[in-house]
Amino acid sequence: MTSNNGSWVINTNSNTCRIYQYHRPDQLTLLKELSHPENKLRDIDLTSDKPGHYKTGSTTHGAYAQASDPKEIKIDEFSREIAKELDHGRNTQAYKKLIIIAPPHMNGLLNQHINKHVKELVVHVFEKDLIKLPDRELLAYLQANI
Repeated sequence: MTSNNGSWVINTNSNTCRIYQYHRPDQLTLLKELSHPENKLRDIDLTSDKPGHYKTGSTTHGAYAQASDPKEIKIDEFSREIAKELDHGRNTQAYKKLIIIAPPHMNGLLNQHINKHVKELVVHVFEKDLIKLPDRELLAYLQANI
């Protein structure tokens, strides 16, 4: 990744993250894309098999419940990967400012995992899902809102 010390824009949802270099007012360059397509899968597709069953001494029986949501675990792992990438960029001085665009849930996960040094560089947070916007429309959004 380049180290020209502009701003980075992180445009992410739960399965795709695009990292851009942004120079105001009109330059937005895609640096890297991280993708976790398995985060789109249903819980049943992420687990190996059905939960086990048990019987009691009487005629009742039931099924064991999973302790945590497998899809949520995968999304959390993805947010950790993004946080690691942001910290690496900070350590290599690839950016001076950070703009985060993420839906509320993903933004909350990112906020849990990015360290205080990266948090100090965050200048704007947009809690929106704009991952499907083409680059030129994303640039227009940034120009209108920053």
